[in-house]
Amino acid sequence: MHLRQSILRDAIETSKFTYLHEVKGHRSCINALAFSRGSGQWMASGGDDMRIHIRDLYDYHDSQSSAPEASMYRTRARLLGHTSNIFSLAWSENNTHLFSGGNDHMVHCFDLNYDAAPIDAFQLRAERRMPDMSFSEHNTGIREVSAHPTHPSLVMTSSDGGQVFVVDVRLPSPHVAQAFLFPGQVASAQWNPRDTHAFAATCSHDPYAAAALYDVRHASHLVSSSDALVRYVSQLRAKLPAGLAMARPDPTGAQFDPSGRFLVTDMSLFHPTLYAVDSSMPLATMSSVAAHPHTNPCTKPDTTVYRPNAGYRNSCTVKRGSFGFEAQAGALYYTAGSDDFRGYGWRIPHIQDMLDARTSMPYNDWIMHETAGSNEVWFRYALHGSDDMVRPLELAQPVFTLEGSNSIVNSTLCHPTMPMIATAGIERLVRLHYATPMSSDHMHPAWPTRRPNTRQRPRLTNMTALLRAIQRRPHIPSDSDTETDDQAAASPASRAPTSAELADQEAISLFDELLREEEDRSLFSHQDIDTENDTDTDPDMQSIWDSESDMHVDLDALEFLLGPDEESIETDEEDE
Repeated sequence: MHLRQSILRDAIETSKFTYLHEVKGHRSCINALAFSRGSGQWMASGGDDMRIHIRDLYDYHDSQSSAPEASMYRTRARLLGHTSNIFSLAWSENNTHLFSGGNDHMVHCFDLNYDAAPIDAFQLRAERRMPDMSFSEHNTGIREVSAHPTHPSLVMTSSDGGQVFVVDVRLPSPHVAQAFLFPGQVASAQWNPRDTHAFAATCSHDPYAAAALYDVRHASHLVSSSDALVRYVSQLRAKLPAGLAMARPDPTGAQFDPSGRFLVTDMSLFHPTLYAVDSSMPLATMSSVAAHPHTNPCTKPDTTVYRPNAGYRNSCTVKRGSFGFEAQAGALYYTAGSDDFRGYGWRIPHIQDMLDARTSMPYNDWIMHETAGSNEVWFRYALHGSDDMVRPLELAQPVFTLEGSNSIVNSTLCHPTMPMIATAGIERLVRLHYATPMSSDHMHPAWPTRRPNTRQRPRLTNMTALLRAIQRRPHIPSDSDTETDDQAAASPASRAPTSAELADQEAISLFDELLREEEDRSLFSHQDIDTENDTDTDPDMQSIWDSESDMHVDLDALEFLLGPDEESIETDEEDE
């Protein structure tokens, strides 16, 4: 076993997932990926085309790769029912159900149970399925669906409006087993894979912690910070030339490792941050600063410099990373997508090594220290009567990068049994990256020159495609909307672009322009002078203050819009 793990670990860190398959079929951006539990035979993908594709990763046909929009992996099913972008997918514990959540406020459940089908069953065409159950209690877009780790009938759902529901498909409509209301957007709510009652949720309302751990048995219906078992601190400080800077990055997601002992929070304009599940203080941050010094959050962006290889950055879209490979390779890795059209992977050190490398000191000592915090980010732990500064281990050099994309990579998902990572984002493709050769094409001597290269963002936007993107009507799925509809009879060299390829060009150009507009944003764009009394500020008022300082909007207009909320806060204080 140890020899096998060592060989695979060497393959991961030597080949760096250089072997690649591109899975076609979708018509626009792909926002959600999910591998079935256990062997991971089935891959579900969904996105802006409002369809879910189920692929059989054990059924590969190299001959299909020449067709413009055909998938090399057999499509078992196309699942319909959503009327807006799909943002999250999750397989139930025994793979009998697939849950999906989208911007249409709907959660759908599809009864599939493909694991029970005969392995040699032949299917001429992909089946089309509508949901077997739908849940419509949310009043805003769904951000995440998380299937319970041991109970196949339970799923947790979270939304932009702060609603978190535990849904039991066995119950009569509306299927609600428990309901929680957070004071702000919940970008992620996820079951701990080893603790059947615990879940982590990210909420930007908390001024001190981007994520927190809760117990469904004890959390209040109206969730407050006092309900949290653990609050994972994310309040940041740095000493910059302009003065003492402060930031509270918005969380975009949280991910448990398969053993349930680690949690990573992904945060806008900052790096993925690793915590031990039972501790508030961070263990490590993950970045590419060693190879790309300009990605240091303390460095002011220089938009006059053209950087085709920009390094890890998370500013423009919602990113979802994942853990993997500990069982297969004997080492735990974390992967995350980036705005520079790549995915990045870091090897997680032993927990004792991270604890030994972490630095901490009282806040007042940190203020007076000559070098601590100078152009480096520290975390402020101001909970439970403490006031300390923490500098976690910085994993500044990824062990591998995932190449071959043409635009932003939003999702990276490690396969549960194979040395493979699936990536998806702005393009209509799912890319499967392998640490070992998986096809005859990978074994060809010319593979290093054949494999797709990562596109470098051009200095100038493709304005023709950008204008088409702005004028494009929303995609409406239909019964004739299949992977083969756009396959041209002409040879690949002479055929015209398919409609999916044109849509891809438009989406890529649109996000090229968005990235260009985001270039001057940084973690400390708004530098706020710290004061001794900032920890005594009412959390609700602090949250409103944060929203004003972190957004590029007219603050006078925002103050007018927030007037009723401020009045209600004052009324509450008078009542007390």
